[in-house]
Amino acid sequence: MVGKIIFSKVLEMPLVNYIRFIEKTTKQYLEFDKKKLFYAKIMIRDGTLFFEVPDKRLVNIYSTENYTKNKIICSLIWINTRNKFSLHILRNLLHYQSKYWFSGKEIDLKPLTYKQFLSLYPLQYLDQSRLSRLIPNLSVMTPQNQVINLKSLFISKKKYHSYLIKEIVDDNENPLKDKDIQYILTQKGINLSLRTICNCRKSLNIPNYREKDSYYYEKDITFNDYIMLSKKNLNKIPNDAGVYELSISSKIDYLNRRSNVIYIGSSKNLRKRIVNYFGNKLKNNCLKNFINSYDTFLRFCLTGDHILVEKTLLKNFRSIYGMLPKANSVGG
Repeated sequence: MVGKIIFSKVLEMPLVNYIRFIEKTTKQYLEFDKKKLFYAKIMIRDGTLFFEVPDKRLVNIYSTENYTKNKIICSLIWINTRNKFSLHILRNLLHYQSKYWFSGKEIDLKPLTYKQFLSLYPLQYLDQSRLSRLIPNLSVMTPQNQVINLKSLFISKKKYHSYLIKEIVDDNENPLKDKDIQYILTQKGINLSLRTICNCRKSLNIPNYREKDSYYYEKDITFNDYIMLSKKNLNKIPNDAGVYELSISSKIDYLNRRSNVIYIGSSKNLRKRIVNYFGNKLKNNCLKNFINSYDTFLRFCLTGDHILVEKTLLKNFRSIYGMLPKANSVGG
């Protein structure tokens, strides 16, 4: 029982901690960059997908024959098992989500749950509990040079339908009613109720046809899904350049119309910027009051031109709502 508990903790180790655990057990020490660490790199060559694991310690199977201490033997067995699990998961996700790897577009992801994955690709000792513990600690670099977590490849049918709806809305210049979206989906062989379409649209903050002119950013700006602004969600924010938007659960009044958005910003390192919101470094009292008084939500878009994109977003927001977001109006 104790061994199972410890093995669960080994599966839950972030990659940095896991490598240090391997080093401590095997005495194999190599330098690595913590900021640029990922499990594997996915590549395309001659139309074929393949992957490479830069740190071979993450795929090695270690022999226990030369060890006598039970603690070291157990640790090596746990390392071998995690390495086998990781390879098994990546190999099969490479096959199952192949269309996504080639395009890099979320619309090309197929719905997949942990239970379904294990049914399609069973492996001895790998169950749903262990899969859910390990997956969040496996990040890979895509052929499009984006570092993603393998957890993002497991999506529900609702999220899949949301991506389809977003593509339909983006591909049409004219505002679409939910009934129009329903008809287009039916043509694709997908039957959804109007209520489901409405919920999917709202989950991605896609306005209805009456609110279409309140969409303040262009189609080429792709925000991630909303996440709650909290310390436990910091690991979901990358150490990359981009723009970000903060919003609250209630709409607030602007000169021309109402909106949930309270702040638009940018940074060359999004995670470092957001970390400052949880300490005494935040000097923007207006933003601080919003964060302390309401449930606050964050979404971001990765871009190297973050300063230019931020200026464009603020300009568009002011032209539609008559003023800057509340917390931008006071600086910060």
